[in-house]
Amino acid sequence: MSTTRLRQQGGAVVLTIPSDVANMAGWVVGMKLDIDAFGESVCIKPTKRVARGRKSLSELLSGIDENEIKALNSQLDNSDPIGHEII
Repeated sequence: MSTTRLRQQGGAVVLTIPSDVANMAGWVVGMKLDIDAFGESVCIKPTKRVARGRKSLSELLSGIDENEIKALNSQLDNSDPIGHEII
């Protein structure tokens, strides 16, 4: 167990996390952390990343044009081998 002190920096109260504790937790400088207070205890954990602009698998699959895939497959099936592939 490590010990640290709270200190004042500008208008904020700052808690310094010892390097060995940060390393054991897998934390790096610049990482965003969530902090919750429970009475006299504090829980600090990494912020869960919120995916933005990402699509689910079903959303990706719904955008596929079935006729376009069939046309692409027929073009590939009728072409000559280029490398060492076996057809």
